[in-house]
Amino acid sequence: MFICAIIFNWLMTFLGASLVYLTNKENKHLVSIALGSSAGIMIAASFFSLILPAMNLLENLSKIYLLIIPFGFLCGVLFLSLIDYILPHEHMISGEIEGINSHFSKNQLLVLAMTLHNIPEGLAVGVAFASITNNIIPALILSLGIGIQNFPEGTAISLPMHEAGKSKFVAMMYGQFSGIVEIPAAIIGYIFATLISNILPFALSFAAGAMLFVCIEDMIPEVINKDDIDYGAISCMVGFLIMMVLDIMLS
Repeated sequence: MFICAIIFNWLMTFLGASLVYLTNKENKHLVSIALGSSAGIMIAASFFSLILPAMNLLENLSKIYLLIIPFGFLCGVLFLSLIDYILPHEHMISGEIEGINSHFSKNQLLVLAMTLHNIPEGLAVGVAFASITNNIIPALILSLGIGIQNFPEGTAISLPMHEAGKSKFVAMMYGQFSGIVEIPAAIIGYIFATLISNILPFALSFAAGAMLFVCIEDMIPEVINKDDIDYGAISCMVGFLIMMVLDIMLS
């Protein structure tokens, strides 16, 4: 089931990237909606599918053990902050370049930016499946939510690629490639959480911190605009609502 879940997440990225065949140019409103909805789903998943399960694992222990959650969260934030500082990447809408100096092209920097987004998503799915005891539903809900938000993420990278001059096929392949990183990230997260005894609450919190850092530092600033209709903010709320409903109705 774990292998099926991570393949599903990659496949959703591929399907989203393939939408480049249905349009001829980049639409910034569409990119804002794609990134906004992805951020909303990730924020909701961080709380409902990662932090709350971590708290449940510690509920019968002394209150002092609950400090594992903020500690793991902080470690996740610092880990992604370090990757964000080192990995060269370009923000999709603003065009701001971050990370160490490199000779990568604009297209390659865009792919690296989306790759950065997908690392914590893969970790989260792997850790969630490692935390399964008798109920697989929470892990499946998280995987479904990640898969749903991978669809607009694939679109958000393939459209700018095509607009920059790449053929539709090459743009689609760039888009799906950004999702492949979730597979090794999920496997690493699963192995890490499985082999080390009693680390699940820390691992869940770590994944939550990593996901929230990506949302707040990389995604949400990208979708804020000064138009009459803030497509990014609205889609972020819709994404959060979708993930919240999935968790409430299926848990």
